[in-house]
Amino acid sequence: MAEKKGGSIWFYLVILIVGAVIGSVIGELIGQLGPKEGIIHDILVKGVNPGLNPASMVDLKFCTLTFGFTLKLTLSSVLGVVIAGLIIKKV
Repeated sequence: MAEKKGGSIWFYLVILIVGAVIGSVIGELIGQLGPKEGIIHDILVKGVNPGLNPASMVDLKFCTLTFGFTLKLTLSSVLGVVIAGLIIKKV
């Protein structure tokens, strides 16, 4: 069976998520190895946390549904996604 020329959307999504995870890990490592305060620490480790905090809860008396989602955006995770996107474009 022939593969689509563009590839699967799931492949690209997984690669971008892996890039974000690797970027976050590298940012955390640099933040732990470097000084605990300062602009480098703030840029690489601290970020924006959009999402539902605290999680929303719906109690229906016979079951309880909890909805929650938090995303931690740091410069290092964004750089990881950009680098992964550039690597995908080259391949």
